Amino acid sequence: MGRTVWEIDVPIEHRDDKSRQGVHVFTGLAENGSDAVAAALRVCEIAQLHAMSGQDIPCGSSRVDWSARGLRPDWVLKWDRAEKKQIVL
Repeated sequence: MGRTVWEIDVPIEHRDDKSRQGVHVFTGLAENGSDAVAAALRVCEIAQLHAMSGQDIPCGSSRVDWSARGLRPDWVLKWDRAEKKQIVL
């Protein structure tokens, strides 16, 4: 099976003000939805490590590479409620 572009929508809420909610969107290539969620989680963890150490968050070299730009430090990602969608190009 070939790789497909996936969108992973992860609900977020502000750490101190639970009434502030939204969605962080991750996109990239994966073979299936489970691999897509794992890839999104992996780039999120890498981004958080870079941010905590004062480094720039890495970004992908093409539009189908997974990256986690725009993460907000005061927001909590609700991975247990993540939704996955195949993107048709």
